[in-house]
Amino acid sequence: MLKGYKRFFRRTLLETSEYLKDDCLVMHCTVGVVKTRFEGSKQGVIVPQSDMGRNFKDLLDSEVCCDIVFKVKSESFKAHKLILAARSPVFRAQFFGLVGDPSLEEVVVEDIEPFIFKVVFNFN
Repeated sequence: MLKGYKRFFRRTLLETSEYLKDDCLVMHCTVGVVKTRFEGSKQGVIVPQSDMGRNFKDLLDSEVCCDIVFKVKSESFKAHKLILAARSPVFRAQFFGLVGDPSLEEVVVEDIEPFIFKVVFNFN
């Protein structure tokens, strides 16, 4: 007794079919997407405020997976290129643009004091 989908091929039928050629199986799949819509009152659904900004700040503070260092006079500031690129078109171009350098590991910043750089760098 066969269990499962009723339209399975038996092995002998599959081996002699046009679907198996040169040890390759040719399959045609049709995928359907069902959209469901929620009808009714949206009252009572509480969506908490996003804490993504806090999560990114915590990641920055922990220095986990940092891949770029900003040298400002005698101080260094570690960061994440992807997060900077997401927040700034200038950083996106510098790190990932046509003339950017994704392998860049250090940026020297001149003409700014470290404490001012830190304030600007941590701006939310």
